[in-house]
Amino acid sequence: MKTTVKNKGTLLILAGAIAAGIGGWFLTQNYIKTEVTQRNKAIDQQREAIQVVVASADLNIGDVVTLKNAVVRDIPKTFVPSEAVTPANFAATLEGRQLKYKVKYGEVILPMHVSSTKIEGIVSLLEPGERAITIPVGKEDTISGFLRPGSRVDLFLTLKDGAVSRTAPFLQRVKVIATGTELNDGIPRELKDPKKLQKTFSDVTLAVTPVQATKLIHSQSVGDIAMVLRRPEDKSTEFDDYATIDNLLDSRQVAPVLPPPPIKQPAVKTNGVFELIRGGNRS
Repeated sequence: MKTTVKNKGTLLILAGAIAAGIGGWFLTQNYIKTEVTQRNKAIDQQREAIQVVVASADLNIGDVVTLKNAVVRDIPKTFVPSEAVTPANFAATLEGRQLKYKVKYGEVILPMHVSSTKIEGIVSLLEPGERAITIPVGKEDTISGFLRPGSRVDLFLTLKDGAVSRTAPFLQRVKVIATGTELNDGIPRELKDPKKLQKTFSDVTLAVTPVQATKLIHSQSVGDIAMVLRRPEDKSTEFDDYATIDNLLDSRQVAPVLPPPPIKQPAVKTNGVFELIRGGNRS
């Protein structure tokens, strides 16, 4: 009787072990199948091609991105930068903008590669309400060659006020949008081809309001204009004085008062003999 009970217990344990083994096998198979499915899905996603804009030729700094030098290519998603431009965003992001960096044939053109300013002639550089006006400049007005498109300048006017000439601040924080034919295209000057840079120029184009344009046009017929370069972020407007010959110096230069020269006593000549006076006594 005891042997029969013992055999039944052994059979139950054996049956439980077999059931556990079968269950474990099914769980393992299910886990493996799930892992394989997820990995295959991830691989498929990586292999999934998306359309992005790439260069159709080697492009240089300053080249304008157009439909002639950019094409659409299917590239696996895993190799596409997150900033890549799709055909739907091409016109708003890349088209008509100049390159700030070289892009080789087949490379993805990114927004960081192009200027933030879309050049469509000089009027594209104007803000709403601004006007472009070109004025002649002399060599001294180029601030020793440091005046560049994008600079901010103050204008000072020297004119005759009756019989007196005076110089006064005229316009402040005026934006230079062009020096000669070089535009403020948003491309750092150090990235441009030195051979294409304009070394000298005889006029500058400024962005001004209509009222400022009126004053600037009239001022050229009544006086001389000088430019002063300022930091673009400097927004101070502390100019409310003018200079004339009378207030040109902060203090007048006064000649020092010198003591009068000593008076020499003349010698008295008597009969060919000089008379010398000492202490009021003749000798």
